This record gives sequence, C-alpha cells and structure tokens, in this order.
Amino acid sequence: MKRIVIALAFVVLVAAGAIRAADTLDIYFIDTEGGQATLLMTPAGQTMLIDSGFADADSAVARDASRIAAAARLANASRIDVFMPTHFHGDHVGGAEQLAARLPIALFVDDGPAVQESAPLKQRVGEYSEIYAAEFAKGKHLVVKAGDSIPLKGLDVTVVAANGKPTTAKGSANPNCEGIATRPAGNPEDTESIGIVVQFGRFRFSNFGDMPWNQEVELLCPENKVGTIDVYQTPGHGREPSKAIYAIAPRVAVADNGARKGAGPAAFKAFRSVPGLEDLWLLHFNVPGGAEGNPPAAFIANLDEPGSGDQGSYLKLSAMQDGSFTMFNSRTNTTKKYAARR
Repeated sequence: MKRIVIALAFVVLVAAGAIRAADTLDIYFIDTEGGQATLLMTPAGQTMLIDSGFADADSAVARDASRIAAAARLANASRIDVFMPTHFHGDHVGGAEQLAARLPIALFVDDGPAVQESAPLKQRVGEYSEIYAAEFAKGKHLVVKAGDSIPLKGLDVTVVAANGKPTTAKGSANPNCEGIATRPAGNPEDTESIGIVVQFGRFRFSNFGDMPWNQEVELLCPENKVGTIDVYQTPGHGREPSKAIYAIAPRVAVADNGARKGAGPAAFKAFRSVPGLEDLWLLHFNVPGGAEGNPPAAFIANLDEPGSGDQGSYLKLSAMQDGSFTMFNSRTNTTKKYAARR
C-alpha cells in the first residue's frame, strides 16, 4: 500500500509566498472553513475564481469575500476576470455578492440555473441563485456544457462535466473500474457540479466542485475521459475517492475541508492507497480523524478549529510549463518542490 510520505525538505519562502514569478500559474486555496474558493492567477495576469465561499451575516466583515480579496492582493490582481461557481450551494456561491462589492467581476460562468428545490437552511439554494443572477446581470455571462472551453489567456480550461453529465470526449480504458459499486445518489446541486481540467504546458490541475462519487466514476469509467492529473482538488471537500481515480495518477491531492467537514478518516485511508500519490494537503486539520487520520502538520494550513487559533491560512500552488510545481503553506512559510514527471 502506497503511503503519503513526509517531505524530505521544506524551504523557507521569502515574503510569505507573495512573490509571483511571471512564468508560473499560481493557484491559491483559500480557507473558507469548509466551503470552497480557489483563485487562479495566470502568467498573463488574468484571474479565475472557482466558487466564493459562504456569505457572512456581517457584510462589513464578509469573512470569505475578504479572504479572497486578500489572496487577490497577494497575486497583484485588482479584479476577477472569470468567476465560476461550481454549483449553487451556500458554501460555494454564498459569498458572491460580498465578493462583487470588493472586486469587479468581468465574466460569470455557470451551467445554468439552480436545480435543487429544497435544501438545509444553510444552503438556501434559491436565494443564493437569485443573488448570483443579480450580480451576473451587471457583467458578462456565459453558460457552459461538458466539452466547452472557458476563455483564459495562457491556459486551456476544459469543462469535463456539467449538468450532471460527463464530457463525451474519448479516453483510454480504465483498468480500475471493475467492482466499483454505485452509492446513493447525491443531492441535485452537487450532482450538477461543474468539473474542469486546467492545463498549463505539461502541468494539469482538476477541480470537480462537489461532484458525487457516482458522477466521478461515470467520468472516469469505463474510459478515463480526463487523462492524467498532477494536482487533484478533491471533490466534496475531501470525500473518499474511488479506485477510478487511480487512472488519473494524481501526484498531489488538495482538500478544501473544514475542521469537521470533509477529509475524514475513511477518505484519508483511501488516499493513502492511491498509487503514486506523493502528498495529501488539507486546508484544515480534520478533528474527528485525530493524529492518525491526518497528514503531517506540515501539509495542513490550519490546525485549530474556527475561533480558537490560526484559521485563515492558505495553500498556494505555483506551476511551471514543464510540469514541475511547488506547494506553499502560509501557516508555516514553507514550500515543497515537485519535479516534473518523467
């Protein structure tokens, strides 16, 4: 069984990761306490934001929107060129209005209206969908389907799933599909999650929103329609992966989990079994998992529960066109280098 290994060496990074080389794709994994907000900065100076975290009852504080704006400042960005909510749950699009009050948004990208009729109070799907629609009415709006491309200079951004349907692109046979059982269906909004693959030279990154187990298996079985991936942002805040992901051969997995949401003990055990996976990085220490159910602290951005410690730290990925990349932990001011695949 493959094991997630401790880094051999961590190097102190000057200026807490704020310095960006002009020839890198930089990706900021922002702490939204169990939501998602992932900011991409291209070498051409364009930005793409995937999800906007939660809304804050105190609009002056706007915790998640403020953290996104802070990451944008680190990236020397003054606006969001592309904003793509993966779906319309409150932990993914709730912060849209508060974000738009802090940063102008040029293009809104989604796969159509919300589909979930009812949800827990925290999600408030219809309300957040309407707030989002009011914001995109002020700018440009693009509706995408599986197989489409999202315009961003210097990157190939391909929609591999949308509206609950995978791309029809051909792929290689996936030998890991036999025996994978289906699971109870996910809720409608999670099922509709947009999934994308971002390619920069030889480097490849995936983000599938909250795509449930069954939809991810459909995307990867019986053919792997995605190809290999260097950095796999785990769907569902770090839910347990199936053996289908063995075919995409991720080197690194990153979970946008919370202290008690996502990346639990079963998921950690499953990730340890992924062939070739070098490291699992978490935005939060998973409290139920304890010491044995988490990677080493060096791979975790926030160790304490909300309100009690260092929450708000981020992870940053910087990728080169040759496929090499680094991961930076703002809590520790350290980085780990990953050489290009051979």
